[in-house]
Amino acid sequence: MNRRVSYPAIVIGFLVLLMGVPPLTQAQSSGIETFRQEELDQMLAPIALYPDSLLGQILVAATYPEQVIEADVWVK
Repeated sequence: MNRRVSYPAIVIGFLVLLMGVPPLTQAQSSGIETFRQEELDQMLAPIALYPDSLLGQILVAATYPEQVIEADVWVK
């Protein structure tokens, strides 16, 4: 089965992964390596290029990723 992954699905997956990253205060106290501000800017800069309406939909979708999959199945 050949399955195409859409670009918004990749962005949603990335945002879901970001949600799993512990907050900075916990990372410092537990000895986990944190990112410098320049590194964060480089990683997150492409997201700033999206329109606010699209980002809003992606962030809501990232809250309920299983419903995104169900909606994709329903559309097909």
